[in-house]
Amino acid sequence: MAITTTDFATAVLRLGRYLQARRQALNLSQAALAAGICAQTQINRIEQGQQVPDATLLTRLCTRLHLPLGQLLKENYPIRRLPTVSRKIHRLSDHQQYGALMTYLDQPQHLQALNTDEDLKTYYYYYGYATYQATHDSATALQRIRTALTMMLPQRPRRYRTLELLLLAVENEIQVTTTQQADFRGFERVVQIIREERLIDPQDNVCAIFYQYARACLHLGQPERALPILLEGIDWAVAHRSHYLLADDYYLLVQIYAGLSQRPHVRPSKLLT
Repeated sequence: MAITTTDFATAVLRLGRYLQARRQALNLSQAALAAGICAQTQINRIEQGQQVPDATLLTRLCTRLHLPLGQLLKENYPIRRLPTVSRKIHRLSDHQQYGALMTYLDQPQHLQALNTDEDLKTYYYYYGYATYQATHDSATALQRIRTALTMMLPQRPRRYRTLELLLLAVENEIQVTTTQQADFRGFERVVQIIREERLIDPQDNVCAIFYQYARACLHLGQPERALPILLEGIDWAVAHRSHYLLADDYYLLVQIYAGLSQRPHVRPSKLLT
């Protein structure tokens, strides 16, 4: 299925409208938002899509507008066999207490109580992600993520659950970050599944996949590849009326703009026309 993405200028205009709508919802004037941060004229130009704020300015604006950056998953995934354990896992994950989460999941009685593929898939997803965040031990983290993926039966189903796509994306993200090699086959597989609308449960968490992919591209110094992926993610969010991760998406957008601006063949003004 062909996907039409917004061009860069439209995305920048959406950023301006997004900040403007939040400012107005908080009953702030442009002058009040700008106070101590930048000139009011800058706020006006940003809201009109005529200027791209740098990362520092956007961070300050998001802070004043109470728009959180570094958002976590919108929906958590339950371990149905162990509801009490599941709630604690979600609580530790939501508070980014990854060391404590890994220690909690290390307790053998939790794993021993699980007997369904869905519960095991969820358990190893949180275990692998917590391991990587707490220790940066990519080998152990990948082992746990891949154990979760073995619970996906068949291995290449016609339709996928969002958690399965998150697992494939996290696997590729860890690989890229660890090896510094531009092998994006896992991300490409996931994005193609989304494009073909082969999702059983199209949750807001899908937004995180586009963000992770674009961030991985930018991490390897490929802003040209990151840009269309991020814009496609923004389009997906808008089409599904989701505001999840939009602040993070736009923060990444200004980083991509900075990266493209350093390319000798790209003039920043061209990106806004």
